[in-house]
Amino acid sequence: MKDFLESKKLKRYSSIENAENNLSKINGLLKRLQNLNQTIHLLDSVEVEVEEEHYDQIRYVTKFNRAFHRLSYEFYHILDTLEELGCLIRDIDSGLIDFLYNFEGRDVFLCWKQGEDSIGHWHEVSGGFDNRKAILDLEKVK
Repeated sequence: MKDFLESKKLKRYSSIENAENNLSKINGLLKRLQNLNQTIHLLDSVEVEVEEEHYDQIRYVTKFNRAFHRLSYEFYHILDTLEELGCLIRDIDSGLIDFLYNFEGRDVFLCWKQGEDSIGHWHEVSGGFDNRKAILDLEKVK
């Protein structure tokens, strides 16, 4: 992760205000991403075999594969959209998202978990969810 953050070209900083203004949209996209993730995992677990004498059933395999790839495309499209909004998705299932933030000349992460009304926590880049602190330490206007 450190190499990623050290690349100035890839850094996409968020402000607290901008991240909070997008939370409703982010939450909706995240819910869809979670549903897609579950569906894709379910489809991926299905094994379909077609016996030679029933080769006409290949049509169903083709439809199944098409659905799988369509859902995968949508999954990655939503993932790209979330990243464009400044989200670093830490855990899809629990809805844990970080936003890169510059505080006093250093990079930190604003931390939001699905279900929270606002962004109320942050943590060091080297830390994680267990090390998050109340946002009172940071200025809300930046």
